[in-house]
Amino acid sequence: MPSVYRPTMSDIITRVRKKIGDPAGPTAFFLDTEIQEYLDFYRTDLRYEGELIAPSIVNTASTNNQASTIFADYYSAFEDWENDVVLQGYYNGAAWVVVTPVLAEPIVGHWQFEANVFTSGTVPGQLPPLFATGKVYDEWAASADLLEVWAASFSAAYDIVADGQNLRRSQLMTAKLTLATQYRMRAKPRVMKMDRHDVMPEISSRRYRLLDSDDIVKGA
Repeated sequence: MPSVYRPTMSDIITRVRKKIGDPAGPTAFFLDTEIQEYLDFYRTDLRYEGELIAPSIVNTASTNNQASTIFADYYSAFEDWENDVVLQGYYNGAAWVVVTPVLAEPIVGHWQFEANVFTSGTVPGQLPPLFATGKVYDEWAASADLLEVWAASFSAAYDIVADGQNLRRSQLMTAKLTLATQYRMRAKPRVMKMDRHDVMPEISSRRYRLLDSDDIVKGA
């Protein structure tokens, strides 16, 4: 079943198209839904990530000419967020309210709740904590995969010599594979957790497998 295009992916897909040199339009090699599928393979779903507080100390007329701390900026530990990120925090004394920043920069994971904070910021701003729920991507890894798939389409291409001219269609494949290799080096590291089912745990383990995965003695 084909993927359903998500409009909140438009910015990320546009950036990926620029990375692989495949402009949108009738001559595009990849559909937007195809690019989205490759991005989804390198997607990380985040729920209630606590955002880093970046308070500002200001002294203006809005703070009665007193040095005051305003909570205007928050940062994520992740980059390349999809545009459907949900931010929750305190608002009017209520907790877990969905809040909307005045400036959202999902490409770097920055959310700002006060415009011109150092000249007209209002105390206290958006009080912490602030939590983000959404999806982040590895654009470089997805772009490398797309370039390799595109390069494969030239696997049957051949070079010809005509009237003393060398026409090398194989360069198209080589160029895309070279670029894919460069993008791999910029991709985020991936960690895989290994579980050895063929090795018994230590006798001191709170869980001890006897015969199979369903036959387990649980510790106290």
